[in-house]
Amino acid sequence: MIQARELRIGNLIVWNPKLVNPGVTLSAMQIEVFSIMHDKVFYVFPNIENRVEPFEDDVAKMGTSFKLLEELEPILLSTEILKKAGFTEKGGLLSSRYFEKGDLQLKQTGEYFQRVIVTKLNTAVFNLPITTLHQLQNLCFALMGEEIEVKLHGQQS
Repeated sequence: MIQARELRIGNLIVWNPKLVNPGVTLSAMQIEVFSIMHDKVFYVFPNIENRVEPFEDDVAKMGTSFKLLEELEPILLSTEILKKAGFTEKGGLLSSRYFEKGDLQLKQTGEYFQRVIVTKLNTAVFNLPITTLHQLQNLCFALMGEEIEVKLHGQQS
């Protein structure tokens, strides 16, 4: 389960109804966070235009869907997702694989990634593991001031 404090508007996560009701036959689906409350998340489907004209505000509020936090799970970060987010794979940093986008470098450490800062004199590895896509989205926004574009399977161009 994801905590509300971990999320930002625009984060990509998964709604999985089986987390609350194991007998349900609905498949898990990717959603994009639209609004966050303490116990639920309002969502839209990624890469679908969700523009609302001012006079449509009341209709949009009535039609906005939400999911409870108990039904949400993160998208685990992988090398494939990093590449789809515009990171390029490099080699040789601390004798392991790492990925780079602009000034942001991530070192692959087993099943997770770590932020790395490389200077001419030193290399610093941050201990906080980055394991999910929404963590990466939050980190990129905090450090670079921009959203990262990620097109996962099933998303429109």
